[in-house]
Amino acid sequence: MLSDRTIRAALAIALASTLAAVAAGCGSAGSPTTPLPLAPPVAVAPTPAPSPKVAVLSVDGLPGKNKATTDLPNLKGLALRGAYTWTARTVMPSATLPAHASMLSGQDPKVHKVIWDDYTPDKGTITVPTVLSVARAAGLRTVMVVGKRKLQHLAAQGSVDTLIVAERGDADVANEAVTQASAGFDLLFVHFPDVDLTGHAEGWMSAAYLAKLRELDAAAGRVLAALPPETTVILTADHGGKGGTHGYDIPEDMTIPWIVAGPKVTRRGQLTGRVKQTDTAATALHVLGLSLPAGCAGEVVREAFASP
Repeated sequence: MLSDRTIRAALAIALASTLAAVAAGCGSAGSPTTPLPLAPPVAVAPTPAPSPKVAVLSVDGLPGKNKATTDLPNLKGLALRGAYTWTARTVMPSATLPAHASMLSGQDPKVHKVIWDDYTPDKGTITVPTVLSVARAAGLRTVMVVGKRKLQHLAAQGSVDTLIVAERGDADVANEAVTQASAGFDLLFVHFPDVDLTGHAEGWMSAAYLAKLRELDAAAGRVLAALPPETTVILTADHGGKGGTHGYDIPEDMTIPWIVAGPKVTRRGQLTGRVKQTDTAATALHVLGLSLPAGCAGEVVREAFASP
């Protein structure tokens, strides 16, 4: 009979032999192996870049070159992030409704024929194409938030998805614009009324007017903060003013600011070329990959998008 020690030794030898054989069959050095099949790579589609958006902010009655305008922190900050001029030129008559008609259509008043300046329903709406109608025809979502009822004349039938008249002042306009920015848009037009109303009531550059400018800057800042990062902003005005009125062909009335900033704007600093009221429409559509009909007075402010 074999002793326990002999049996254990025999088992150890057998186990060692078995392990050696397994190792030889599992690809030890010099032995052929059969690799396991690899799973095919999974194609991951790149996340598409967000579509460009445009927000046009209009400050009713904001004149161009003056220290009060350039010292407003939100407006100044927007200018420093993009390209700007404090000496853009509006149209004659330098009044709210005709100037905004030119701003949104790229046409002079003699072409768009919106030369009245009151809410007059029987006159209907603007009859030439606008940034709103061109964008909507291209399947984009268009939104208007305005502080004066008369700007409804610029919302031709079928050109605007959402139109809000916020007549309780700039803060109300900002609240509505922030809500609409969150709801989604491709083209957003926002009109702030209070600076103009205060100019008429207290005089341009009066203490009350300058205080209203600071309130406007805060309201505009809230809207700017709510915009998606893919938004290009154009901030401008319809006219300036002098004393308690406007509408004349004088520098105080005709000179306006014009600022553009956003992901497609490559220019930083002051624009050297001339900018006019009608260029806002052409430039806004350019950012969206669209264009005005041929023959419009408005031109794309290409200096803002030129290679640095």
